[in-house]
Amino acid sequence: MDLHSQSKKADLHLLLLRYLQSRWEIAFFLVLYCLLTLQVLLFYNETQGLSSVGRAIAAFAAFESFVVHRVFYVVTPATLLPMLCLLFLKQRPSWARKFLDVLGVYAIFRMVVQLIGLNILVFDVSTSRFLLITQLLFFLPYSLLIWGWIYWRLDSIGRSNNRPLFRLDCESDCPRPLDYFVASFSSVFSASISGIKGRLARARILILLHGIVIFDVMGLTLSRAVALVQSK
Repeated sequence: MDLHSQSKKADLHLLLLRYLQSRWEIAFFLVLYCLLTLQVLLFYNETQGLSSVGRAIAAFAAFESFVVHRVFYVVTPATLLPMLCLLFLKQRPSWARKFLDVLGVYAIFRMVVQLIGLNILVFDVSTSRFLLITQLLFFLPYSLLIWGWIYWRLDSIGRSNNRPLFRLDCESDCPRPLDYFVASFSSVFSASISGIKGRLARARILILLHGIVIFDVMGLTLSRAVALVQSK
């Protein structure tokens, strides 16, 4: 009886593991959506009480207001409903890959927009001194997750054509999705992105862009920290 129950538990654990492995990308995009939504809502609520802001930050605030009042009501059902279907369907439908790639492109576009907004925000004196810091706290994990997904997606396409784009510092010749995210997040703790190397020129350029984004975020954080210390 004990052996039978242990066997059932092992089978259940294996099924659960396979379920999570086959649907990790859904959980990934749900986390991205939550981080982006919190960042946008926080910025929108903070800027609503301001009577006047600079032209650049006003343009960014207008875009964020447009997202909250218009885009949010379209993107939310268009994003969450298909993801819920993918989460509970037993068989992966044919449209799943294209849908997830579209979500990835949209997430990359929003990362670029948010990064531009953060660089504008550092020069604005009318907003709260802590707004940039809180925005960075949401943006940093958001961007690192996206870069991990970009590495994984491009490399999976390359490997399907027997032309892998990246070489990772991991124990396996065929990296897991987790290895790409570890390589992305490790860029915060080292002077260079040493966990992943490009095999081709375009892959190395992509890693260089990743490094520029990280150094920009770190520079924004340092500049605002210095400004907060000097204001005391």
